[in-house]
Amino acid sequence: MTNNIFRAFKHSFLRCSSVLCVALLLSGCDIVTGNNHNLAIQWHRHDLDTQVARWLAVSPTPSGLLLGKFDRQWHSASPQTGDLTSHSRIIFAMIIGHEITGDKRYLEVALRGTDFLLSRFHDSQHGGFYNHVGIDGQVINAAKNTYGHAFALLALSQMARVTREEKFRIAALNAWHDIDTHLRDADGGFRPEAPPDFGPSSSLRNQNPVMHMFEALLALVDATGDPQALAGAVSVGNFVVNKLLEKQPDGGARIPEWYDERWKPLPTKDKGGYIDIGHQFEWSHLLAGAEHRGLSASYAPAADALLKYSLKAGYDEYDGGAFNRVYPDGSVDRDKYWWQQAECLRALMVAAAASNRRDLWRRYEQTVELVKEQFIDDSQGGWKIATKRTCDAGHCSNEQPDPYHMVGMHAVALNLSKADR
Repeated sequence: MTNNIFRAFKHSFLRCSSVLCVALLLSGCDIVTGNNHNLAIQWHRHDLDTQVARWLAVSPTPSGLLLGKFDRQWHSASPQTGDLTSHSRIIFAMIIGHEITGDKRYLEVALRGTDFLLSRFHDSQHGGFYNHVGIDGQVINAAKNTYGHAFALLALSQMARVTREEKFRIAALNAWHDIDTHLRDADGGFRPEAPPDFGPSSSLRNQNPVMHMFEALLALVDATGDPQALAGAVSVGNFVVNKLLEKQPDGGARIPEWYDERWKPLPTKDKGGYIDIGHQFEWSHLLAGAEHRGLSASYAPAADALLKYSLKAGYDEYDGGAFNRVYPDGSVDRDKYWWQQAECLRALMVAAAASNRRDLWRRYEQTVELVKEQFIDDSQGGWKIATKRTCDAGHCSNEQPDPYHMVGMHAVALNLSKADR
């Protein structure tokens, strides 16, 4: 089975033109065509440059740890410890910064950050990665967090792809082996956390670590072409499409956020059940690119169905942008946060580039204007947490969002533009 999947991947990969393949690799294998003249390229490039330059100035430490917690004025949180998720996400942003700008400083920071990830966050006794370490690398929280592991795998995969160094390739494959061995559950998903030795744990299930693990596995396939990486991506993708995806009568589909331990969705708002609109957009663009790696052709219709649901249930046709949540009873939380707008834009770009549907380009253009007007912080730099309406209601924290969502979105736009030339 694995060999057949790998052969399909190689055949699909070799058919790509060289320019197209580069764009696919950098954008998460998002679909590209010649329909990309509507992209706001100058804005995407300017904001990406601004994002990575600001984080380059504040995040690195002499030890190699990358800090991720800053207030709106870019003052570092105190005390601040090393967090596996934010450290790994900033490695990702620095790699993209290097690829887009050619500035070697970003790669140097990413390399030091990756060395710190492997020497300080890595648990040499039990495998996997610690959740928190001090600036000096001393372990603060040795627990294993699946969400953080997904981003560690993403960072290692991107570093392996960019540098082509064998040590990073091996580290990425070893990380996936530890995750697959110790954090998978009996149903084919992932438990969200585990004790330091990966012993038994009991908790609700959440689709978010699954989604980012799928993203990281796609990056691992891009970086290594390893059959075990491809088999892992297939197993996670099949779990989501066949078990978590809820088809709707109108042809749309959605993926609930929270589940019990056997992956049964939490049924009501009072019990914690909801559908996160940003994650529907995120799943849409991740599944849309899967077939180009030799994964199932059934993922593309699932991507279309998720986008259909997202636009119908959670897109603001009047002002643009993605709402926060939809509850099982159909009520909508109309707050708008930064990362959901980035993922909405990314999904719209991917789908519009593939289909050249004018309604998708219209929503893309509308949401770009919303972001410019409501999220770009001209006084402090970076993006604001949410729209003025949401912040005025007291739903905003005084912090800078880390660059992961914005940089990933901008990279897709810039690489779609390159593929169109």
